[in-house]
Amino acid sequence: MAKLHKRGANLRPPAHNHDCELREEGNSSRMVAKDVGCSQSAVSKIWTKYKQHGMVVKAKRTGRPRKTSKRQDKQLKAICLENRKSTTKQMKHKWEEAGANVCDRTVRNRLKEMGFQYRKAKRKPSLTPKHKRTRLQWAKERQSWTVDDWMKVIFSDESRICIGQGDDAGTFVWCRSSEIYEEACLKKTTKFPQSLMIWAACQAKALGR
Repeated sequence: MAKLHKRGANLRPPAHNHDCELREEGNSSRMVAKDVGCSQSAVSKIWTKYKQHGMVVKAKRTGRPRKTSKRQDKQLKAICLENRKSTTKQMKHKWEEAGANVCDRTVRNRLKEMGFQYRKAKRKPSLTPKHKRTRLQWAKERQSWTVDDWMKVIFSDESRICIGQGDDAGTFVWCRSSEIYEEACLKKTTKFPQSLMIWAACQAKALGR
């Protein structure tokens, strides 16, 4: 079977290449279609494209053109990272001020493409830099402890029950799955009056009394 050496022939998919080789050998579209297992019209289209361009050119896809540029998408990302608690409408207004002409749905779609989701912020106690240093130091001092060492420790915890109003309303933020515990994506919690604190403790061999 003769090989094709026309310009661009090596760019054609293998199946299309085989179709064109059979046609160049003088086989009819009907025979080629039967040989390769496709419709006769498909073979005719491939052969016509090959004769016109020297290779099989994919048809240009139709559809609605993208409404925003890469530069504008970067602007939206910066707006989102500036305040992750912003709503879609708030970000839309800021984006429009920068020159974009978009709707709320476009804002959501672009953020989704970047990996952002509107999630409920994880709750975390509000810690000062001193609190963080103290906790890290405590962990480093005990990182080599054995199981026997930890069995001598009493573990305690406390929980707050809000009186008459339930828990705080959830706060939602825009973040990617790898960012849920980043500082900007957390809901900081602080202690306040009008609540009931419950305390409990346990140890390796017994419960707290």
